[in-house]
Amino acid sequence: MRRLYILFLVQWVFIGNLLGQNSFQQQHEKFIRLHTDSEPEILLSIIRAEEQIIRKKGKNATRRDRAELTLDRGIYYYLIDEYEKCIPAFEQAAKFQTLQSAQDNIILYTYLGVSYRDGRQDYEKAHRHFDKAIELAEKKNDDELLASAVLKKASNYYNQDQIAQGIRLLESFMRKKEGEMTVNWKISFHGFLAQGYNKLGNYPRSYANFTAAIEQAEKTNNRELISDQYHNFILYYLTNQRYKEARDQSFKVIKLLKGKPGLEPKLYDSYAILGQIYSSLNQPDSALYYATKSHDYAFKTGDEESLTITYATLGHIYGDMKQYRKALDFLLKSASYEERLTGMSAASDIYHNIGVIYLKMKQYKQAITYFNKSNEQAYLEGDIYTLHLNYSDLAKADRGVGNLEQVVAMQDSSFLYYDSLNNIEKNRELFQLEVRYKTKLKEQENKLLKLEVKKQHEAQRDLIVLGIVVILLLLGILYILFIGNRLKKSKVAEAQVKIQNQELEGKLLVQRLHMLTEEINRKNNLIRSLENEANSQVEESLINKVSLENDWLAFMSEFDKIHSGYLSELKSRFPELTTNNLRLAALVKLEFSNKEIARILCITENGVKKAKQRLKERTKMD
Repeated sequence: MRRLYILFLVQWVFIGNLLGQNSFQQQHEKFIRLHTDSEPEILLSIIRAEEQIIRKKGKNATRRDRAELTLDRGIYYYLIDEYEKCIPAFEQAAKFQTLQSAQDNIILYTYLGVSYRDGRQDYEKAHRHFDKAIELAEKKNDDELLASAVLKKASNYYNQDQIAQGIRLLESFMRKKEGEMTVNWKISFHGFLAQGYNKLGNYPRSYANFTAAIEQAEKTNNRELISDQYHNFILYYLTNQRYKEARDQSFKVIKLLKGKPGLEPKLYDSYAILGQIYSSLNQPDSALYYATKSHDYAFKTGDEESLTITYATLGHIYGDMKQYRKALDFLLKSASYEERLTGMSAASDIYHNIGVIYLKMKQYKQAITYFNKSNEQAYLEGDIYTLHLNYSDLAKADRGVGNLEQVVAMQDSSFLYYDSLNNIEKNRELFQLEVRYKTKLKEQENKLLKLEVKKQHEAQRDLIVLGIVVILLLLGILYILFIGNRLKKSKVAEAQVKIQNQELEGKLLVQRLHMLTEEINRKNNLIRSLENEANSQVEESLINKVSLENDWLAFMSEFDKIHSGYLSELKSRFPELTTNNLRLAALVKLEFSNKEIARILCITENGVKKAKQRLKERTKMD
């Protein structure tokens, strides 16, 4: 059904391309959009449509059209593992990079890097192309393509056993892009870091990154993605021979995947892994149960890749159970499926396991045949450990056939590879120690840097707090000055109003005093005129005198108000002063002339002078 669906989809895309969309650019953009997630058949149909459009354009087809078609062909060839075709296509497209978009050029150099890495194992050229892709992605500010190029460059370091450099690249990128990375990229980066630290033997760091990848995956609620991260975690435990933890994680994955449509392959892969784990725990019954479950599903679906794995697992389990015939049957099937799938020899470890079973069955010639086949593959793979095991077991097989000269030669070769393994292990340990030292040194530097940054932040914070305090103090001082100034102005205004009121009151009192003075003067004149008249008017004169006395009392009272109790103070200092003396003192204070005083007091001017003289003598007044 899946095959029919793909064929239908391919036909639909191809017909739609020819009938509805004749724009080459639209086809190219569709190819770039779909190339990471679509089947190769669908991508090929888009390329066919692009070729049809270029044929229709003829001479009007631009160089950019041809460059983009070449790029799409290169990507297609890479996805179907035809490296000798994809590399020339990418090299050709690179000649037209000035005609292509920035996005196309980033994709082009990224694919050139992986093609040289995977197709020719030319890691130096791969590095140069990855660097170019990273440079272009940084210029374009395309974080997605940048992250992809960085991951592939780190993978290139891993392939060269330059694990530390790959880790530094990944961690540097994560620090630089902290807060900007998507969940999927965080999962990928933590997964790569976990693998790198695991290879270096830095298991705490490896564990921390595996758990971080799982935490990020769980945020997506994507069961397939979560199960992939748990599988990586299981491999971490298996690498470190922590089989019980690996078993517990496997059950978590099975619980996660069980009963979920579309995830059955991953579920049964988990059963196969669980079978291997129970085998390592020397629990053959449980191992056989789970491996058989995985095998039954793979056999039912015809999934040859899963069958290869389950046959190898069952062979290993039956070998541990000393059921060598069954073990041999499954291991031979596993080798056969792998040869058919890859088109080349099976892995060296499968051939070695077959040889071991023949050795245990004392079929020495067949054992020697498979140990030699394993050696051929181990040489190609550079697997020194398997070479050491093969030569050790070949010595046993040669002993079984009585070939003692070969026994000595095989043992010598085994010892030689054992020494190589020891040297490699020592170098690895030294390298791990160096990496750990550098890592700790880097951590200390980071701690010191963080401490320095923290101190700077604290100093800045203290400076800001001090600035705020100073500003508040200044504002307080300004407020106090403002309030003080306001109060001062208010008091001054009140004093001015009081002074104005006093001046007004003084003017009124002065006017009143002048009026009283004039009244006194008028009445004196009236009294004098009445005294000169007949006796009948004596009574009226007396009445006027009384009235005049009252006016003098009023005058003296008003005078004291204006001059702050001048007469009262004078009387208290000089009690012997008479009323006339006080009246004279008041008139002198008011700066009346002798003539005016004489008229008011009804005496002569000489009398005024004598009265002043007497007053001066009594009071010592100027």
